[in-house]
Amino acid sequence: MSSPKKILVLLLGLALLTAAVSSAAEEGSLRFQKTVPYKLGKLVELNAKVGPVRVDSIEFSQPKDGGGPAASIVGRIRGGGGSSETQATIRAAFDTQNPNEDEWVVTYTLDFLDRDGKLIDRVTKSEGFEGEAKVYNLDHQILEYVLPMIHRVEIRLEARYD
Repeated sequence: MSSPKKILVLLLGLALLTAAVSSAAEEGSLRFQKTVPYKLGKLVELNAKVGPVRVDSIEFSQPKDGGGPAASIVGRIRGGGGSSETQATIRAAFDTQNPNEDEWVVTYTLDFLDRDGKLIDRVTKSEGFEGEAKVYNLDHQILEYVLPMIHRVEIRLEARYD
């Protein structure tokens, strides 16, 4: 191959690489991680972007309804629920938006940590978003006696095109 052809191929490859990098930068990283204090009823800013999906904030609460089907009578018969006296529900409400018309699935992982940073419990759930904005409620059953031990929460988000 002659020298001008090599330069042309090199420039073309460089242009394609630059386009791919700028496209990925527009989409944002596919992963996000942040550790936040565990405070009930307080809105915590995340300002996360995974792919085209934005997760602006999170709010922790403890709903009194028992947390859904696992805590119901049918859930207990199937073995999915525990005693309401020993278990509680932690709800993490994520303000999530995907302006893109394509569906993106976000995987939310929460590590509940004590004062020393030791893991108390972990929950991982995924949800698909397609051109919508909504508050995604991640409900997690946890033993009630560990609730006072939770000091902070490490949040990890991952997005993938579906």
